[in-house]
Amino acid sequence: MSRWVPWSNRNSEVEQRIHQEFTDTAANRISFSLNQIATRAEIADAYTEYRTEVGKHANYFETANTSPAKQSLDKFISTEGHDDVLTLIEILINELWEESTLSGENHPIEELLDIDHKLRRILVEEGILLRIRPEKNEIETFAEALGKYREAKNSSGYSSRHSSTPSRPEKPFNIHFETLADKSVIESDQQLRALGKKGRWEEEVSPYNEAWTQYQDEQFSYLIAEKLYNSLEAVLIKICVEERGWNNEGDGVSAYLNSIKDNGLFDPNEAMFAEWEQVINGLQIGVQRTGGDRKRHETFDQDYSILLLHQVGAFLTFVINRYEDQYPN
Repeated sequence: MSRWVPWSNRNSEVEQRIHQEFTDTAANRISFSLNQIATRAEIADAYTEYRTEVGKHANYFETANTSPAKQSLDKFISTEGHDDVLTLIEILINELWEESTLSGENHPIEELLDIDHKLRRILVEEGILLRIRPEKNEIETFAEALGKYREAKNSSGYSSRHSSTPSRPEKPFNIHFETLADKSVIESDQQLRALGKKGRWEEEVSPYNEAWTQYQDEQFSYLIAEKLYNSLEAVLIKICVEERGWNNEGDGVSAYLNSIKDNGLFDPNEAMFAEWEQVINGLQIGVQRTGGDRKRHETFDQDYSILLLHQVGAFLTFVINRYEDQYPN
């Protein structure tokens, strides 16, 4: 059967799956989640602080009543500029954690941890190159201390045993967003997926796409590294063994790398070869060390996941483009 791929499939725009700013879906999910927990007073206080810090006012923003306040927050997150949206969300998230002297006005610890988890999950699932700081475990540690404080404060026998109220634990951080990576991650991903759509590289790029699926499912484990390595190895085998006959199957990735260098795919950029070789050898060693299934599921952080996805995506894009330039079908 012919492996011909129609023009429309080869040249149609690849839908972007990674973004520097909120997509409409991400904005809708985030505003809905915040409106599920934030009170009118918290939205009003957050917006007042936003105006104080930024010096801007959205004419539509009303906070006198609950429904207009929540609608205003939703519209703000959906329509205002990226920096303004992040600023207001940061202020509001921290406002949620503020402790009221009236215990009935405080959010349950479970709700606070839930909104933290939801926001982190939305950013990953929607492919937004932002992360929330501090790390989840630091939030959970403070939440545990806050829970113990509330329990002691609300204990029926506390007042009879103590002459003073327990001191509330100080929140040792300010919850905020950080950029996870720059637009080069988006560019290399778009370019590689476009190459995969042509059909010639579809099978080889497939494990790379599976690695991104793992990432967006919040599965930051060595399975990502393994899938990336499989994609990289498949591309090199296709070039060096199947199409050009420079190597025999089983020679290994290091031999394939030397072959593409010796056959000019890095000319006149041989200086970068050592950098790529170091990255790929590190990935290979990491995958080999995981060995058993248990270790393959051990986690590493989100930063490392993005780094691997970016490095392998950029390398494969470079190699495939250079190869197609020198050896067109």
